Amino acid sequence: MNKIAKYLNQHLVGNVFDRPEILSAYATDRSIVKIEPKMVVVPENTNDVRRIVRFVNQLATKNVKLEIAVRGSGLDKTGADLGPDLLVSMEHMNHIQEIDERSRLIRVQAGATLGDINDALSLVGLTLPISADPRETIGSLISNFSSEAYYYTDCLEAVISTGDVIQTSRFSRRGLNRKEGLTSTEGTIYRDLHGLIEDNFDIVSDLSRKNTIDGAGYQMITQVYREKGHTFDLMPIFFAAQGTLGIITEVIMRCELLPEEPVHFAAAFNSAEDAISYANEMKPLDPYKIDFYDARIFATSANSGKDTTLFSKKFENGYIIIVAFNERARKSNKKIAKCLKRLPETAAAVVETEENTTDFSRVQSALISFMNDDLRGERAPVVDDFYVPADHLKDFLKDLRTQEKIYNLPLPLFGSFLNSNYSVRLDIRINSVDGRQLAVRAIKDFASLLGDVEGSLTGGSPEGRTKAIMTNGLLSDGELELYQKIKDIFDPNHIFNPDIKLGAELKDTVKSLRTSNNIGITS
Repeated sequence: MNKIAKYLNQHLVGNVFDRPEILSAYATDRSIVKIEPKMVVVPENTNDVRRIVRFVNQLATKNVKLEIAVRGSGLDKTGADLGPDLLVSMEHMNHIQEIDERSRLIRVQAGATLGDINDALSLVGLTLPISADPRETIGSLISNFSSEAYYYTDCLEAVISTGDVIQTSRFSRRGLNRKEGLTSTEGTIYRDLHGLIEDNFDIVSDLSRKNTIDGAGYQMITQVYREKGHTFDLMPIFFAAQGTLGIITEVIMRCELLPEEPVHFAAAFNSAEDAISYANEMKPLDPYKIDFYDARIFATSANSGKDTTLFSKKFENGYIIIVAFNERARKSNKKIAKCLKRLPETAAAVVETEENTTDFSRVQSALISFMNDDLRGERAPVVDDFYVPADHLKDFLKDLRTQEKIYNLPLPLFGSFLNSNYSVRLDIRINSVDGRQLAVRAIKDFASLLGDVEGSLTGGSPEGRTKAIMTNGLLSDGELELYQKIKDIFDPNHIFNPDIKLGAELKDTVKSLRTSNNIGITS
């Protein structure tokens, strides 16, 4: 065991590992990148995290550089939870600390998964209504810019670069003055960030007026002034930061009453124009979700035996919409009746019943089958989680068909029509030079295609290592300077994963691309 790992093990409740087989297991996530750390640290509590950060920061002041990367469930698709030095895995900091039924609040450690949280909340009739993989940790949902997580997060605790702990809150002008009066690092952060916003008022104002949803850089700086400028809150800045400003350790979130079981309704269309027009008509009915699929996804899955049996083959080159309502049965059924009434004659529809509910459950299974098409592993998540405005989706789908001819590859799209977050999975071999070249090319091409329709490559998740090779070049000089100053305020010695987001470079990302197709199996 190396000296640093041994030293840290003597001072932590948790453990530090440097055995090759363990390091190899933490060298990959769901991205196309592979980076093996020198050590894996598994803290047991916040004090462990503080000791780790303080130790690394002290080394940095002596010009001994160690980078800290933070990992939740290892589901990141941009390589942001990988690092070459210390990888801090939050897997043991996964406890549900407290549930306040009366106030509908829950306090959890950052490593708690969405699935475990909702299992616990369901026992008291509550839920955290976030549409995400139940294996995702709360820390990763925040770090990777879940808009739903942002809505339900009340406050958070984080360990900053000095090893100190800050607990966010909404402060009035008077409360902000008290924070700025502190002589600690926390006081410095409040003073410097407040001053930075005031000094860059025009840039921050321009960012706040953007119609495009974008997780690149630190655009959540626009939300630090909350409640129309009456309060000041550090919490938003940690959203989409991907662990580059500090390590989130605890979170308090607001919950809702457990809703009725959702009732689903599926509609199939021959054209994108009809599907989009219909989806727009469904929005005023306030559905729980509107999922949008290129029907070729299900045709591909049917070849593997995952046939949803919902629609005939005449729609396999069209588009399928799955709408769900989770209100009382009578109200949901009334809304579904309205859906049926508005359905065009050229479309087909199926309403969920007790007899066909299994077919509806197979939709997700079919999508998983598509993403894990064969034993090569998961289709490369190169251009997942991008934003396309609803009024430009038709144009984007048209451009996508043109791009298919250029790549000579099918590019079926899937995602949420409600939040305009979509993904396209490329059937490429990452273990080949051609496959890796196409992956890098696709990031650049999709950034251009999305720019043409006022969309964003980072609309559903931040840039990490992979998307950053394109997004950094799209930021203005003013934005880059602002974001770099934010990083410097929170992490002056750049110990928190400096090689992602603003620090990501094409040559380093290309050098780290996997040579194996086994990206991960979605389950």
